Amino acid sequence: MNNQSLSTGEITLSIIIVSFNSESFIEKCISSVLKNIPKDAEVIVLDNASSDTTVAKLKKFSTKIKLIESGENLGFSSGNNKALTQAEGEYIFFLNPDTEVNFTIFGDLISFYKETPYAGIIGPKLVMPDGKIQESVKNLPTIAGAIKEFVFGINHAYTQYVPKGNQPIEVESMYGAAMLIKRLLFEEVGGFDEKFFLYYEDMDLCRRVRNLGKKVYYYPKAEVTHLVGATKSSQNRYGLNRESFWKYHGPIEGILLQLIFLLPRLKRRLMGI
Repeated sequence: MNNQSLSTGEITLSIIIVSFNSESFIEKCISSVLKNIPKDAEVIVLDNASSDTTVAKLKKFSTKIKLIESGENLGFSSGNNKALTQAEGEYIFFLNPDTEVNFTIFGDLISFYKETPYAGIIGPKLVMPDGKIQESVKNLPTIAGAIKEFVFGINHAYTQYVPKGNQPIEVESMYGAAMLIKRLLFEEVGGFDEKFFLYYEDMDLCRRVRNLGKKVYYYPKAEVTHLVGATKSSQNRYGLNRESFWKYHGPIEGILLQLIFLLPRLKRRLMGI
């Protein structure tokens, strides 16, 4: 790891990125961050034992970032928690490696955080390379929400969506591809739950932050370009998602949700559609 101090003054913001086999996009991500980073910020990258050229590409930035090389693939939650131990910032910005940021995002998000009572987590708009806005906001998944959507047809009561308008709005949860949180709050809720290797850790964090009386906000005035699905894992995504689903919901709620998900399919069969 490179332990060189990046600033002689107090660090306000720590940008944490966890990479794994990210050779096709990691340089663009780091370059965009370094181009737009505030003077009182630092960049910490933890690499999850990549088997490609990711680490070699990260070492090109060795004087500008703190690089942590993990001896194993820790996953998203554990990787971010480990990187946090090297962070000095008052605010933590978790960022996926398959992203690019613009020049105003960090200042805008921190300013909104400071000005907003009970702010807990702030997330920007995620925009895909083709210009489409990614559906990155979601109500915390519940049986009631699933019934509303899959039985009564109320769109986005359970599935992800894009909030309307261009003003900041309180939401229940958002994707962890880009999110800002105060370090003290993150530590107070216990960080990311490491039982989640990948998926559901962001919703779980939002749920715990909200349980403390803090609020989660979607801030569409700040944008991050996101290559949806570009990050890789040594395990298949369907299997990881399914595993995290059961850990998040538990067996009883999980079984009930699975049955609810089947109802639209059964309805179509009965109607001969």
